[in-house]
Amino acid sequence: MENTWKRDCKSFPGVYACDTLKSENYKDCSECNYYEPYSKKILILKLGAIGDVIRTTTILNGLRKKYGEDIHITWVVGKESFDLIKNNKYVNKALIFNEETKLRLQQEKFDILLSLEISPPATLLANLVKAKEKFGYYFNEDGHPSAFNKAAEPYLERVFSDKVNKENKKTYQEMLFEFLEISYNKEEYVIESIKDDYAQEFMKRKNLGNKKIIGINIGSGSRWPSKRWSTDKIVELIKKIKQEGKYDIILLGGPEEEEILGILSDDLKLVSNYPKNSLTEYISIVNLCDTIITGDTITLHMGIGLKKKVISLFFCTPPWQIEDYNVVKKITSPLLEKYYFDDQYHEDLANSISVEEVLKLI
Repeated sequence: MENTWKRDCKSFPGVYACDTLKSENYKDCSECNYYEPYSKKILILKLGAIGDVIRTTTILNGLRKKYGEDIHITWVVGKESFDLIKNNKYVNKALIFNEETKLRLQQEKFDILLSLEISPPATLLANLVKAKEKFGYYFNEDGHPSAFNKAAEPYLERVFSDKVNKENKKTYQEMLFEFLEISYNKEEYVIESIKDDYAQEFMKRKNLGNKKIIGINIGSGSRWPSKRWSTDKIVELIKKIKQEGKYDIILLGGPEEEEILGILSDDLKLVSNYPKNSLTEYISIVNLCDTIITGDTITLHMGIGLKKKVISLFFCTPPWQIEDYNVVKKITSPLLEKYYFDDQYHEDLANSISVEEVLKLI
């Protein structure tokens, strides 16, 4: 090639002219004064779920502290979380997990692989990656996950045994940083996918803004229906909050809660988000809230990342694994031990936290 191309620059896209060359009308990289060579090329495999992806963004600050500011980070993520990672200022390249990405990762080379999931397809993908150092998990020929590095083994043993899991009182972040061999200093979430214009239009249309806003998340997702507080308790709480007249309320939920959101909104004359909001639109609405009441769900992690006051209800999942960052107040069901990681819905469990407990924290 006749021209100069600095392919190790953090801003070099490779398939089109970079923003600097476009804006400055440079011919090639030799004219550019903004050359930023990367010191380490790091690949993160964390495909989903959305809540796990959000809380895993804490490692971005940890990686910069360990390896320096001039690292290059590629993050492979599921389609549902792509906007969250694509817009992250510390991620240089976001890739959706698909066939093209699988082919790409069989060819591209990295300095460091961080394989953060213990199940396929992430572990299968980890087997294909070319990297000098590997942390986390791969798919073993015995058909089960194994650890690349010794520090990652305790997390795997916790997953294999509920008893070990209960005895381990570390937060998710402590365990994550431990198996990645990064010093943990309560690094914060990195959330930047907020549509301020959308949020302001929502407030105007719904006549909000004169009072502080409480967001009440009624969903739990289909994987863990036992994370959900009973509808009767939610209705009772809402009526008592409305009696005080101090707050506006936004009901929060996703596509799976569309029907119940509509019913509650109509019956109780309440504002709700649109169940089919995009991820960034939903984050923007959550960001309008001063206080959030939620189970152990995506909304909990959004609230933490947005530095909101959060009241979180734990029914079947361990509250000690959630880093509270001095913004989360936790209420734990007395039936947690009985229904530990139970993936069925149980009426007694859903009713095991009282409205009075929540009102006290509000």
